[in-house]
Amino acid sequence: MKRFLSLLMVLVLLFTFSTNTYATIAEKLQGHWADSLVSRSFMAYYFPYLARDNFAQFDPEGTITEQNFTISLASLFKDYGYETSGIGLNNILTRENMVDLLGTKLMGIDITVDENIELPFRDINTMSSNNIELLRLLYNKMIVMGDSNASFSPDRELSQVEAILILQRVKEVLERMNTIAFKTLGIVQSYNNQEELIIKEQGPNLLLTITKEFPTPGYSMTVDKIMREGKNYKIYFNIVPPKADTILPQVITYKTLTLEVDKNSLNTVPYNFILDGYNSVIIR
Repeated sequence: MKRFLSLLMVLVLLFTFSTNTYATIAEKLQGHWADSLVSRSFMAYYFPYLARDNFAQFDPEGTITEQNFTISLASLFKDYGYETSGIGLNNILTRENMVDLLGTKLMGIDITVDENIELPFRDINTMSSNNIELLRLLYNKMIVMGDSNASFSPDRELSQVEAILILQRVKEVLERMNTIAFKTLGIVQSYNNQEELIIKEQGPNLLLTITKEFPTPGYSMTVDKIMREGKNYKIYFNIVPPKADTILPQVITYKTLTLEVDKNSLNTVPYNFILDGYNSVIIR
């Protein structure tokens, strides 16, 4: 609920910004190499200190402190059920400092590296052997790309836009590692049922039977993804209403969707699935 309220506040903030606010961001990124790569909503949510006062503090090539980067990383980790300790120092973050900080945090949540991955950078001989291995991890996960094919520039100060892009890529890694594979076995429609989630063990699999109520028969319902969030598993739906000009009987309709999930992909028991707007869970 807290995360939902926080996200709601961010969305309200985004939609209430004036056109001039977005124009200011556009002006700051106009002609910049990262213009098309920066997610405005991601930056507003995870870098709120840059979003204050119409993004007055946002400078794509400006510096970022270790403390602010740590705060943004902790917020991102929390949304995927991971805890981090420490708030970082108030010093300006260099690219090697970032490798040390971020790589250590990722290793702490069991993200590992392929030791056979070769680094293409020729300017990392001044880095510690530990930080080189952490850089290998970030490069392996496509979180860090380097200044060029052969240059990493470990002593250069990390820019704000680089910090944003790096954490965007971390978010993609967290999503991949926390996405639960599933199969949709079928969907049926009925007119006499109730909203519920039934979880049933069947050999190595779990069968999830989800029933949702709709005001007319014209709605379609599918599942986009299932994500691990801490000790919970959240099911994300894609619900499409009928076209506005469609003539349909005004009768309560129920859609029942059956999913199959491999229990080996779930590492927490009991199996706690979260569905937006649902409170009824029956385990059989």
